[in-house]
Formats: sequence, structure tokens, C-alpha cells
Amino acid sequence: MKNNAIRTIRSEEITIDVRICAALAANRGSGEVYLAAIAPDMELTVITLDEAPGILPCFDEDDACLNLPDTSLLLCYNPAQVLKMGGKHYLTGPVILARTNMDGRVISLTIDEVYLFQKYLASHSITLMADDQKLPCICID
Repeated sequence: MKNNAIRTIRSEEITIDVRICAALAANRGSGEVYLAAIAPDMELTVITLDEAPGILPCFDEDDACLNLPDTSLLLCYNPAQVLKMGGKHYLTGPVILARTNMDGRVISLTIDEVYLFQKYLASHSITLMADDQKLPCICID
């Protein structure tokens, strides 16, 4: 009987799906640009640069991007999907994690960078409640 359980890599309290590791490892030398994406209705996943506009339609246009501290990682989001409440700002829509090089070009993520993003999510994710509805958000303050 096959074991269809999803395998994960665990470090401290951070978990990275093995499928993400495999996709990034397979990318080495292929020339394909891989990013990470997460949304309220989607788990963290690896996507190609070509898939980004399908998740975040304005990705190629005028997205707002937040630089994660001490990294070259950009958290890109739609500014119209930011909720301000109690003096804090919360991202309520899809988010794409990208990495740029010194020329400002988007380049592929590494597994270490996905791990850093997972750490960021672990400390900044929050679920807000409104009318008995749960709204998963990322606090950007």
C-alpha cells in the first residue's frame, strides 16, 4: 500500500513542503524563474514567473512591494487588498515572494529564501474575525 501522505521538512517550527524543495532543486541550471505565492485560499506554493499574473493580476504592472528586512526578497501585493485596522496594515489578498539581483531583475528563489519567507509568515500571519468569518492576513507593520 502506498503512503500518500505529504512529506515535509521541519526546522524549529517552520515546515516546508517537499514539493517546494523538489521544484526549486529541479530548477538549478534550467533558466526558469521560480517565485513563491500564497493567498487566503491557497497554501504556499512555488510558481513560475509566467504564472505570477494569474495569481496576482497586477504583478507585471504597478504592484506595491515590501522588502523583507535584511534580504533581497520582495513581498508583492495589490495595494487595493490592504486592510487598515487599529493602526496596522494587513494584506488580505494573494502575495508573491520574489528575489531581485543587483540589476533589479527578478531571479529564482532558493530553498533558503523560501525558509526565510516561512519564518516571516510565522511571525506576521494573523486571522482576523468579522461576522463569524475568518480572514487570514499578513500584518505588514
